[in-house]
Amino acid sequence: MLDIQWLISTGPCKKFAEGQNVPRPSGEGQLDPVMYIVLTGRVDVYKASAAGGTQLAGSVLPGEVFGGREYFTKADECTYNAGLESVVFVINRVSFNDLSWSKPEILFDVLKASYMPLKKLSSAEMAGMAVKSGSAADREIANAPKAPEASSETVPPAQEQAKAKPQEPQEPQEPQEVSEELLCIFPQGHKHYPGITKPEYQKLVYKKEYKCPACGKAFDDYKIFRSKLYEAKPMRFDLRRFYTGFQTEWYDIITCQHCLFSALSNNFTDSKPVQNAAFESALSAARSNIHMDFKGERDIDFVFASHYLAMICADGYRSISRLIKAKLWGNLSWLYEDMEDFDMMRLAASNAAEEYEAIYAQARLTTVQEQITCLSIAGMQFRAGIDRNLKKYLFTARTIELGDKAYAKLAEDFMYEFRQDES
Repeated sequence: MLDIQWLISTGPCKKFAEGQNVPRPSGEGQLDPVMYIVLTGRVDVYKASAAGGTQLAGSVLPGEVFGGREYFTKADECTYNAGLESVVFVINRVSFNDLSWSKPEILFDVLKASYMPLKKLSSAEMAGMAVKSGSAADREIANAPKAPEASSETVPPAQEQAKAKPQEPQEPQEPQEVSEELLCIFPQGHKHYPGITKPEYQKLVYKKEYKCPACGKAFDDYKIFRSKLYEAKPMRFDLRRFYTGFQTEWYDIITCQHCLFSALSNNFTDSKPVQNAAFESALSAARSNIHMDFKGERDIDFVFASHYLAMICADGYRSISRLIKAKLWGNLSWLYEDMEDFDMMRLAASNAAEEYEAIYAQARLTTVQEQITCLSIAGMQFRAGIDRNLKKYLFTARTIELGDKAYAKLAEDFMYEFRQDES
């Protein structure tokens, strides 16, 4: 019998809400393959159905292992979802080595269980598990010695967890209209959203030195540790990706702390020269009207400001300025959605769709770039509540020869949902 309490107290553990996808054990989208031990809750296993789609193949209960086959073979035969709110122990390359030294008996049990057949649960058993998930399972974690609180991010061992400073919860305040002076930066209808902040994700961002392409001065800013991100659910129809405990849009823009030149992080480090004359006048007006707090905790107003500054500076990248603005407007649409400002969400989505339509009409695109652009146009039009040949773009993304199958499937699923909304 696996020592669940010891695993909880040692980590690394991850917590998944009911219905949340568990990242693929084969390593797709992450640095290393992993396998898991269920500590509390229930993980349901799905396999491809002969009739199309997926069907429930079985379930994994506390003390049981899943992902062993994928860990060793990198096969992708199954997908996993938390059937209940669940906590799992993550066995990756590091924790595998740690177990081999500290608890080889646990690792031996894990290896034996890796290829065990899945359990088929009756509805009564699943109902019983639901009751336990809210009572006995919680008590198991609460009573475990030195148990760190499991979260949607990887949980470090208890002695490291104790060093972290607790974050005080913040109550967001009502949105406020911006002043007339700031309308040179923000569009009409934009608001301030005081009190909405995100702490620095210590394990998911790191400090990097940048050199500003505009003024040439060096400064430090954050870079995303993308190899450590876990996808929380499949990519959405508008190509937005969701990660467990993290939103990449908060760190997509780099802003120079000296002159406020701003750009997408990959454009910021690109060797392409920047034409200062194309934006210097507008950026100078922005500098005289806006204050950026680089030392305080990052908040949503900082994120919005950096995006609109990047919109001004995009004109400096003449050949790709339209593509940059399309990406920025798309990001802004998602951020306004998170703020539940749906009027601004639709405005930003409409602007993004227009930019992507111009790119589609004027630029030479590879097959995959054409798929992505068509999906972006359709997704942003749908978000804006407009239809300018939306179905034509989806059809192109689905049927284009030599395209990426993942994008074709996304377009097909989007077309199905769109038809459902129409009926």
